[in-house]
Amino acid sequence: MNQTRRPHAKQPNYRLLLCIGLLVCLVLDILFFVLFLSQCSRAGGLEDEVKKLTEANQALTSQNTMLQQQSDAALTTAVAALPDPTTAQTTNLPDLIPQLTDAVYVVRTTGEGYQYLKIAEGAVLDKLNAYRDDASGYTAAEGDAPTCSYWVLFSDRVIGLTDGGNGFVSTDRTATGSATTVPSGFYDFVVSLFA
Repeated sequence: MNQTRRPHAKQPNYRLLLCIGLLVCLVLDILFFVLFLSQCSRAGGLEDEVKKLTEANQALTSQNTMLQQQSDAALTTAVAALPDPTTAQTTNLPDLIPQLTDAVYVVRTTGEGYQYLKIAEGAVLDKLNAYRDDASGYTAAEGDAPTCSYWVLFSDRVIGLTDGGNGFVSTDRTATGSATTVPSGFYDFVVSLFA
């Protein structure tokens, strides 16, 4: 009897598979190593950027502090240079307001009458304008407008001030208006102009 030989199934070449696997691992290792070096380099660059930005921020903060000190000093000098207040010839505020239209004025009551200061161009006027333009500092308050002791007369409005951050704003330049909160520090600044 003739025996038929079956062809043997080819055995996989384990050595070749092992070499291919090692080669793939080597390529992946190289890729991860390059990626790691790239990330380290990028992280180092970011650290340098953060350091530079921190130094720039510190320099700007220092410069801002210096400019604020210079501004405060200029404002203090400007307040000290204000003339003595003028005593009004009337004891009626509604009569006084229409007379003071050629500049910005601050007015105070003396109990018996009124005194006023004409504010020229400069640091004091800039500060008053900043308070006037601080829209977020003004909110309607309930009730009647308080009895004010200081007023700032702008060309387009009168702002009445009282201790406690309240007052009124009159856009038709009258001596009364609706109760309103005023920006923080406004009252104290105006009081300091008469000190």
